Amino acid sequence: MLSRVAERVYWLARYLERVENTARLINVHTGLLMDLPRDVEIDWFTLVTIFDAEMFYHANFDQINENNVMQFLLAEPNNPISLLNSLSAVRENARTSLDILPEETWEQVNELYLLVKNEMAAISNRRRRQQLLVTIMERCQTVWGILVNHMSRNHAYHFMQTAKHLERADMTSRILEMTSLLMAENRSESLRAAEGILWTHLLRALSAQQMYTQTHSSSMNAEGVLTFLIRDEAFPRSLFFSLKAIGRYVWPLPQSTTTLEHHQKLMSDMFTEKLNELPAEMIHTRMDDLQAKLAELSSQISQQWFHPDRSVA
Repeated sequence: MLSRVAERVYWLARYLERVENTARLINVHTGLLMDLPRDVEIDWFTLVTIFDAEMFYHANFDQINENNVMQFLLAEPNNPISLLNSLSAVRENARTSLDILPEETWEQVNELYLLVKNEMAAISNRRRRQQLLVTIMERCQTVWGILVNHMSRNHAYHFMQTAKHLERADMTSRILEMTSLLMAENRSESLRAAEGILWTHLLRALSAQQMYTQTHSSSMNAEGVLTFLIRDEAFPRSLFFSLKAIGRYVWPLPQSTTTLEHHQKLMSDMFTEKLNELPAEMIHTRMDDLQAKLAELSSQISQQWFHPDRSVA
């Protein structure tokens, strides 16, 4: 398989997962803010913080408000991780990979891109924006359904699944960083009073609420939610599941030994201690560390298969 083709399908999958995750997170966060009292330490800018995009935001907007944050995260051309930019990358990678993707893929991706681009003018309308976000999630799941059900289990498929789970682990780690706020010793009384709502919405941000309640009969609490999202072996958006899946899909690829060694070290570093039992500030530190290690793993994948003539920075 040509390295440039492998790179295209890898990034198609990463960006497709990112688009769906971004839509879900914004959709859930909007509902959360509607349920919370106004004086809690969570606002629209919390979304920007989750994406670690404060610098890009302040370079483009002077004020922090709902409309500016939505413009920045959904449509801002100068924001490299805006949903529209990510979806544009999905479209371009699909367009240049037509010969190896199921033929329905391009049609679905192109229709979604045109729909989203046309609707971006209305994102200041909260109701229309929420409807659009739900549509985006559903369409992304449709594309994944086509890929999973119609693709041979070849190298292209393995690169796509590796990319999907790497991107998914990164997003889960970013959402888990919010727990440092929810568990901080100096959190406000308003935040303490709303903890049940907050843990519920955190699960919803990862489509995890129903699966959590099936296995945890007790009420929402920090230990239960963190254990589920970090260590659960059956839920496909838990850190353990996503990180383990990366190794499963890298293993069949040619000359994968070095990348598997990187992956095994990451797994060992992450799960030798019980992250769910760490204090809030340490969870934040561990999630930052995981994001750095995922970036290193992505660089290793790029060096191994996409740009073998380059060294990892």
